[in-house]
Amino acid sequence: MTAIYRRIALRLIPFLMFLYLIAFLDRVNVSFAALTMNSDIGISNTVFGIGAGIFFFGYFLFEVPSNFMLAKIGARIWIAVLMVMWGLVSLALAFVHSGPTYIVMRFLLGAAEAGFFPGVVLYLTYWLPTSVRGGLMALFIVAIPLSTVVGAPLSITILGMRGVAGLRGWQWLFLIEGGVAVAVGFIVPWVLANGPKDARWLSVDERTRLLAAITAEAGAAPAHLPWTHLLRSRIVLGFTLAYFSLMIGLYGLGFWIPRILTSEGLTVAHTGWIISFPYLVSAVGMVLWCRHSDSSSERTWHLVLAFLCAALGMYIASSSHLLVVSVAGFSIASLGIFSAMPLFWATTTEHLGENSVAGIAVVNAIGNFGGFVGPVWMGWLLDRTHFFSAGLLAVAITLALGAALIGGLVHTAPAPNARTT
Repeated sequence: MTAIYRRIALRLIPFLMFLYLIAFLDRVNVSFAALTMNSDIGISNTVFGIGAGIFFFGYFLFEVPSNFMLAKIGARIWIAVLMVMWGLVSLALAFVHSGPTYIVMRFLLGAAEAGFFPGVVLYLTYWLPTSVRGGLMALFIVAIPLSTVVGAPLSITILGMRGVAGLRGWQWLFLIEGGVAVAVGFIVPWVLANGPKDARWLSVDERTRLLAAITAEAGAAPAHLPWTHLLRSRIVLGFTLAYFSLMIGLYGLGFWIPRILTSEGLTVAHTGWIISFPYLVSAVGMVLWCRHSDSSSERTWHLVLAFLCAALGMYIASSSHLLVVSVAGFSIASLGIFSAMPLFWATTTEHLGENSVAGIAVVNAIGNFGGFVGPVWMGWLLDRTHFFSAGLLAVAITLALGAALIGGLVHTAPAPNARTT
């Protein structure tokens, strides 16, 4: 079966990575736009943080129904629809003119993008058993740091287009990157198959063996539960809180790192290249970390240590105003955060089993409120203390608590083939 899994990985993962790179870049490009947009439209640090984070309220409201839509009409059509919708909203962001319009458009962007990540997590369960999903999830999620490795220098370059056709640089940033999402969205139905049954690039024998392996794993999974019942599940609640802490780290870092580094003396022209370094470290390190987890068949301690690595990095970044120390801290934090993400989802889907359709969406939707809390927290503390260190330290403590929660949850949870209640 290893050869089949390799063929699936080569066929699906590069394209899904490309889609997620576009998605994440459209999600966080506001952090680069803020270098000039905030003063142009007159918004404070707190308002910027609210707008950055309000994205996740749209995520929360539309993520569960979006996952059911994907299950109902198929990934190839639904993912295409999502990309076109969020691309159009990103285009519209180029014309915001005040704090309220900025906040509204960020909310709509979250609503449009809500189903993409959990939809792909669900989509991969159609193709791969749990035993190989961790490493391949890492390859998919590596698109997040790669989006910054590629997107940071690109975004800074686009910001330099100020005055072209009478538009500001941040307007061109939304127009170009949103336009890419719309264009690629029309290509998706021609590339993706809904599942192994529709994959003509697999032989009949390969499809049969693959479906048998996935069906056997599903047969040992817990019985399907209504998504409303999952909200009362201790395991679902525990994974949700852990993901909440991880998202505080991810977006507390992602939305504010350009501002933090420019506050320490880095010029805007060099920001894109320096920011790329921590994300390049994590792009390489997370794959090695997750492959080691797969090869050793151990998830829990790899996941806990990733959380602790992220907490340590944030603490280091908060402890000094020297640029080199901040970059080193952010590199360690980024490695921990991105290594934790695929291991988290491999662990979560293993315990949810047949409840994955609703369970993935519930954990991701509610947990992603951390994506609201992190940026707002950072902006609020910055406006009151005038230093980023307070926000970074708060994020470090939150990630350490997430590590403790994961360690306690997995060791006291029932086995994956037990019920999740």
